[in-house]
Amino acid sequence: MRCAHQHRPRRGNVIPITAVLALFLVGMVAFAIDTGYIAGSRTQLQAATDAGALAGCEKLGAWSGGTIPEASARAECKKFALANQNLTIRDEDIKIERYNPAAPKGTRLSALWSVTSPPNCCEITMRRDDLANGKLPLFFAPVLGQSKADVRAKSWAYMMPAAAIMPGSPLIPYAVQIDYYFAACAQTRIGVDGKVIGTQDGWTVRPDGSVVSGADGVKEVMLFSDTNNKPGNFGSLDIGSSSNGTGELNRQILNGPSVQDFQNSDFASKIAPDGGLYVPFYATGDSGLSTSVKDCFQQISGQSRIVPLYDVVLNSGDNATYHIVAYAVVTIVQVDFTGNPKKLWVQPALLMTNKAVAATDLNLVTTWGIFTPPRLVMP
Repeated sequence: MRCAHQHRPRRGNVIPITAVLALFLVGMVAFAIDTGYIAGSRTQLQAATDAGALAGCEKLGAWSGGTIPEASARAECKKFALANQNLTIRDEDIKIERYNPAAPKGTRLSALWSVTSPPNCCEITMRRDDLANGKLPLFFAPVLGQSKADVRAKSWAYMMPAAAIMPGSPLIPYAVQIDYYFAACAQTRIGVDGKVIGTQDGWTVRPDGSVVSGADGVKEVMLFSDTNNKPGNFGSLDIGSSSNGTGELNRQILNGPSVQDFQNSDFASKIAPDGGLYVPFYATGDSGLSTSVKDCFQQISGQSRIVPLYDVVLNSGDNATYHIVAYAVVTIVQVDFTGNPKKLWVQPALLMTNKAVAATDLNLVTTWGIFTPPRLVMP
């Protein structure tokens, strides 16, 4: 006998529940797909801006008082960013700036720079928004009333001048009187003979390192006094053993100082705990230029080399002691040891190397033309 209170089965309850849950499920799937698409697009833009900032930053190098290559840096920045993402980049989205990691947080990045306070940072923004390239169209989000999304990425890259030289760097074991370097940088300086140091623009260094006659807009200076004064403005340094001979000089001209040179008991006291050779320091050497090193100087013609710069020299000849106060980069353009005095013409140049210690403060720079590889930063 059927109970009076027994309920009959009610069919169809699952269908509306399933429909409601399916709506939420589709929404969640749509949200996940579109969110992943936005994140992937932003990652691609970030990779492009990283590449552009690093490439543009490398082009910002300049020697003392040299023209700031802003146009080259902007062009390189855009070139490498577009190689990763073929989108429109607005000119105002590439900025050339000055970044000083030693400044207080919040003030490290500045748009103010000049020849005497050159820029060292590239900032680039790539965007898909109303300003450029249009918003990113979405797949499923229109169901929820969101058809497009703004996507942007921004990168900063900076490079620092070198503060110290490491073993293996292309440092030649010859010291240059600092005024001669600045004369080549188009500054008026007085030489060892009391006269204005003469310069010329007679050679061109091609991108492949070959040297040809003709002006290239970069001045050259001769690194041995026209008057043959002693100790002159150019002399060898004992980087390593105090009894450095021709073999050591030739090796260091070609390959730079070795770890063994820095660890030599005659030289090790000049080396900092981090392994770098910082300025200022005193080093013994010999004034003048020997014909025995001519072939090696000819072999590195057209190549960028680091030279130590000194302000004063004590004694002369084999008893010379140089006070090294800075480093700079030069390219050797002509070697002529046939006359007296011997002639070695150089022009200021640039060099990027990982065989150097990066400076930590742009206000305390002791090198010209030497830069460590760029790095990304969040200012």
